Amino acid sequence: MEFPHGPQRRGGGGRTLDHLCHPASADREFRRTARGRGDYGDLTVPDWAGPDSRVWLGVPLIHLERLAGLLIIETPRSPRTLNWEDFDLLRTVGRQAASYLAEQASEAALMEARKFEEFNRRFAFIMHDIKNLVSQLSLVARNAERHADNPEFQRDMMLTIKSSVDKMNDLLARLKQHNIQRSDSEAVDLAALLERMVAAKAHAYPGLSLDANGAARVRGHEAKLEQVFGHLIQNAIEASRDGEAIQVALRNGGDAARVEVMDSGVGMSEEFIRNELFTPFRSTKPGASASAYEAREIVKGYGGRIEVQSREGEGLCLRLYCRSLCRRLRPDG
Repeated sequence: MEFPHGPQRRGGGGRTLDHLCHPASADREFRRTARGRGDYGDLTVPDWAGPDSRVWLGVPLIHLERLAGLLIIETPRSPRTLNWEDFDLLRTVGRQAASYLAEQASEAALMEARKFEEFNRRFAFIMHDIKNLVSQLSLVARNAERHADNPEFQRDMMLTIKSSVDKMNDLLARLKQHNIQRSDSEAVDLAALLERMVAAKAHAYPGLSLDANGAARVRGHEAKLEQVFGHLIQNAIEASRDGEAIQVALRNGGDAARVEVMDSGVGMSEEFIRNELFTPFRSTKPGASASAYEAREIVKGYGGRIEVQSREGEGLCLRLYCRSLCRRLRPDG
């Protein structure tokens, strides 16, 4: 029997929590209410605590001057009279039990808040991906007005639509997804992945190019790595003016691979990089969004890191490192 929004202490002559602060008074009030003589508004005693029940004592569970519940004690086998030591013990037990109930309620509320926070964070990242898909499909729709009869454009359009559908299905799956599980990761060919991504985006942004020095395999999830590079490349495009060069470079150092995304766009200040870039939901600058935070968290989950080098008005260079999870491919593959 709990009262999460129970009465608080107050002055005046009405029956308030002051009547329940002492176990003896609480027991008398409980018995009055059980006989229908209590003055507690809509609060009623349940059937199991009626006049014919074995209820003997009602100990109030008070936490921070709020009634959190009522501890019911059945009639003992041998009658006894309570003294001040009994009441002190009951008061102590009641306060301790009330603190446990309050702690449990706080933990439940905190867990629920964390679930909502995690969902909201994932949803914000997914909204960024949806925006990218909408931009890509909008570009296809505009180009279709001029090139709809071109067989080569039709083939590219079908590939773009198929890719968009696959990505949207992946977004739906990510809504149910939790933290990265590295145990079920796979070997990913970074060179092939970057080549495919750059080729797909170069149709809409001809200034985008890839410089891959050798091949590298990393341990991870291809869909998530594609998500990371997609964010970084899209941010570079959004921060650049039409026609400006954007270069994606892959360097393999044997025990570590480095991917660089370089643009000559608006750039960022050191203060912005330090305080804003990787803070979710706070970035309002072109080329910096919640995707930067998500990309860093994914890379960290694979044992890597992201470094940023930029100045305002001088473009941006993002370096993504994968250490100890990358190996140079031998000639035999």
